[in-house]
Parts: sequence; structure tokens; C-alpha cells
Amino acid sequence: MTLGERIKTAREALKMTQEDLGRLCGTTKQTIFKYETGIVYNIPLDRLEQLAEHLDVTPGWLTGWADGAAALPEKLGALSDAFSQLNDDGQDKVVGYTQDLVSSGRYVRAEPAKLVPFPRAKRRADGFVELRVYDQPAAAGLGNYIDAPTFTQEQYPVELAPEGAEFGVRISGDSMQPEIPNGCVVFVRPTPAVEPGEIGIFVLDAQAYCKQLVADRQERRTKLRSLNPKYPDIVVEDETRMRTLGRVLGHYPE
Repeated sequence: MTLGERIKTAREALKMTQEDLGRLCGTTKQTIFKYETGIVYNIPLDRLEQLAEHLDVTPGWLTGWADGAAALPEKLGALSDAFSQLNDDGQDKVVGYTQDLVSSGRYVRAEPAKLVPFPRAKRRADGFVELRVYDQPAAAGLGNYIDAPTFTQEQYPVELAPEGAEFGVRISGDSMQPEIPNGCVVFVRPTPAVEPGEIGIFVLDAQAYCKQLVADRQERRTKLRSLNPKYPDIVVEDETRMRTLGRVLGHYPE
């Protein structure tokens, strides 16, 4: 599911209208419609947190970073309709049976892996920006695993680090040349989505890529594109398997 589809699924499970959700989040029905249909990709992080709070889900679930509970809103919605038709004795039996299932330990969901947020860059008084640069590279032809990336703390003159950059990723390979050369560091702004045509850091099937996001409307497909024409596009067959770590704002050396 896309981000918009997740918002709609959770909203409908709570029997909530777009107008209701918009009012709770301090925005309009039209804005919620744009989120759900994908007209607006870049939802601010504070708005994502608002949406998650009022939809009784986590920001990680909305963005697809925590797919373990992907079917939870649909199941709760289906259960709510049936549960409301039971009398008090029937409802007590459902609650009791649920508690027995939890107590048995056989049906308890495994504890999901915690998402570690990227730290904010530190702008120092001496005119330098201090940020983490993740050493495990992205953007070689086949991508690279970044399940537990190591990093170094590096400093750059403030004029070389674009405003909004919070971390860096070291690039390996020539798939994004000539725009992004092999061995450089790209400066990244964390965001759960980027606009088509923008370059971002993406994780697909547990591999990290620095690519350009392409929305092929004719084929109705999302693709990750290398700027070096010798590399073919990576077709995203199932968008729920891809997450966006952030948008690339620039690189060093230039």
C-alpha cells in the first residue's frame, strides 16, 4: 500500500470521513483527499504524527516502515461491526478469549524492530556543520545492505552543507554519474516521501539505493532511475516493500 492508501484504510476502519480527519488535524477535507490520492507526496513530519495519532496507528505504519501490523486497521474495523452485534455475555466471551490467547503466548506478535531516527545535524558556532555520514554506501549498480550501517561524525563548512541536510551517505559506484560521482558524500534531508523527479535514498528489499524517483503514469509504475544510462531502471513492483529515507540535497565534493 502507498502512504495515501494507508491513511484511507485507517480512516475508513474508524468510520471517519475525510472532513472529520481534516478537522482533527487542523486542515481541510480537500487536503486529506490529496494525501489519500497521492496528489501530495511530501507530508510534513508533524502532520504525519498528527494523522497517526488520530488514526490510532503509528507514523511507522503509515509510511510503511513498520509493516508488521499492516492489516490491523482492516481487522479492527471488521471486528467492530461483529462485536457491536453481541450482547453483554457474548462481548465478555470475546474479551475473555482474547485474553486467553495473549496469555498462552502462542499468538502474540513478535516485538517489532525499533526504528532509530537519524540524528539532527549540529550547526556549530565556528561555522561548521557536524553530521553523521553513513559509511555503508548506497547507489552501486545492485545497491547495498544498510540494516546496521556504521557511520563517522564529520564536519563540513556551513556553506557547503545545504540547509535542511541532517545526515550524509557515502556513495559507491557510477550509477548516478555524472551528477553524483563515485566516492562522494550526499547530503540528505529525512522525509518519508519525495516528489517524482527528485533524487532520494530508498530502501527496497533491504537494500539501499541513491536514485531518482520516477512515476511512469503510462505504465502505472514507480521506478528508481540511475542517471548513468548504462544502468536499467529498477521497477518497484510493490510499493509497500520500498521506503524513503530522505531527499538528496547536494553532495561533497561538488
